[in-house]
Amino acid sequence: MASWFMSGMRATSPRSVVSREDRSNAERSALSGKSSRTSSIVQLLRLRETSRGRAASVLAADVLQWSMGRWMSSPAQSSAYCRISEAKSTIALAFSADGELFASTHGDHTVKVFDCSTWAHKCTLRGHDRTPWTVKFHPHYRWILATGSLDQTVRVWDVQTGECLCRNDFGFVVSCISFHSSGELLAVTAGKRISLWRWQQGSQTTTEMMTDDTLPLRSNTGRRVFEFLSGRGTASDEVGANPVSTMLEGEQPQRCVAFKRSATHELLFVAETNADPPPLLPSHLTGQVQMVPPFTVQLWMWFLPTQLEGVLGLRCNTERAALRVPQCVMYSDAGFDVSRCGRFLALCELDPQVGYRLRSFSLQRHSLGVQLQTVALPNCPYVTSVQFSPLTDAVLIGYGRCQAPQQHQAPQYAVLRGIQFRGDRQEEMTTEEVQLFSVDSTDESNVALFHPHAASCALLGFLYATKDGRIRAFKHDRELSEG
Repeated sequence: MASWFMSGMRATSPRSVVSREDRSNAERSALSGKSSRTSSIVQLLRLRETSRGRAASVLAADVLQWSMGRWMSSPAQSSAYCRISEAKSTIALAFSADGELFASTHGDHTVKVFDCSTWAHKCTLRGHDRTPWTVKFHPHYRWILATGSLDQTVRVWDVQTGECLCRNDFGFVVSCISFHSSGELLAVTAGKRISLWRWQQGSQTTTEMMTDDTLPLRSNTGRRVFEFLSGRGTASDEVGANPVSTMLEGEQPQRCVAFKRSATHELLFVAETNADPPPLLPSHLTGQVQMVPPFTVQLWMWFLPTQLEGVLGLRCNTERAALRVPQCVMYSDAGFDVSRCGRFLALCELDPQVGYRLRSFSLQRHSLGVQLQTVALPNCPYVTSVQFSPLTDAVLIGYGRCQAPQQHQAPQYAVLRGIQFRGDRQEEMTTEEVQLFSVDSTDESNVALFHPHAASCALLGFLYATKDGRIRAFKHDRELSEG
C-alpha cells in the first residue's frame, strides 16, 4: 500500500488542545504539501477546524485525499451498473464541467445522458446515422454537448429538449472532437485532417427558435443568433462565411485532438497514427505470446495563447511542436490526460527496448518533456484509458481486452487499476509498488473516467463503459472507508 495512505492510519496520541505554535507549523507544512503524509487523520481534522485561509483549504483537501485513499483500497465494494433499458457497445464517456451530468455514446447510434448524483438515465439523443464515436460537453453550459460520428458529421445538442442545434459534415468519419476553453470552437479529427469549426456560425440548422435564456436562440428562418447571458456568444454569422478551417493536414490518420489548459496557456494535443506497425518486444520482456496493439500513435503538443483570436486561423506545424512522444498506445483521447493543474502529462508509452510503461512528463516550461514517474504495467497493449484523479494523486488505468491470466490466477482480470502518482519525482517503479487498487472483472472497458470534482466522490467517484453496452459507476462509501 502506498506510504502516504499508511501514514494516515498510524495511531498517535494527539493532545486535546493544539497549541498556536503547533498549528502554525502544521499550516506551513500544509502549504508545502506535506501534512497528509506526516500527520494522522485526527490531527488533520483538528487543524482543518482551527486553520484559516489557504491553509484551511489545503488541509481540507488533505482530509479528502486521506478519505479517498481509504476508499480506493477496495472501490468495487461500492459500485453498481447504471440502469440502461437497451444499449449496444458503449464507446465514449464525458462529464459536464460542473459535474452534474455524464453522457455516453453507443453502437445503436444513440447518445445517453445521466444524472451524476443518482446515476439515473435522463434522456436519449437520436439523429446520427452511424455510431457516435466521441462526445464532449460545452465547457460552460451543461445543457449543451457535441458528438462526432462515423456518419462523418458533428452535431451540437440541446440536452434539455433532445434537439440537434446544428450539424456539420466533415467528409470523413469523425473520431474525436474537443471544445476550446472558450466554448466557441470545436476541433474535429476526420481522416488525415484536423479542422476548427466555429459551430455558432454558418452551420446547418434543424430546429426553430427556443426561448430558454440559458441556451442559444435560433430564428425560424435558419439564420442563428447565439446570445449567451455570459457574453461568450458571437453575433449572427455573415452570409457566406466559412466556419470551418483546416488546422492540420497529416500524412497518416489523425486519432485524437484535445484542448487542455495550464495556468498560463491553452494546450493543444494531436495524436497521429504511426505509419510503421508496432515493434515486437524482446522475448525476455514478454515471457508469453506477443501482445501488440493494432497501431501506435505519436503525440504532439503546442502552447497556444489563451485568447480566442490567437487560435482562429491556426495552422499547426509538427516540426515546431513544443513536445513530441513518438510511440504511444492510444485509441482515443481518453488514452492520455493532463492534470488539473496543467503541470503533468500521463500516457502509455511503448519503448521497444524496455516495453510498455505508464509514463508521466513535465509540462512546465523550465522542465518541459522531462520524464517523471514511470511504471511498468501488465497488458499495456490493451490500455484504453489513462486519467488523472481530480487531486492529481492517482492515475486511473482502464483495460479494453481480456488479459492472458497466469496459471495461478482466476479467469477474471483487472479491468481497472489505480496507480499512485508522486508528482515531480523522477523514478521507475513496478505496478506492485504504486498500485492503490485493482478492480477484477470479465468486463472489457472502452473508456474509464474520474468524476471531475473530488468532493463529489460520495455520489460518483469514477466509472467505466463496457463493450457490451454497460456503464459501471463507483462512489465513495463513507461506512466502508471508516470501517
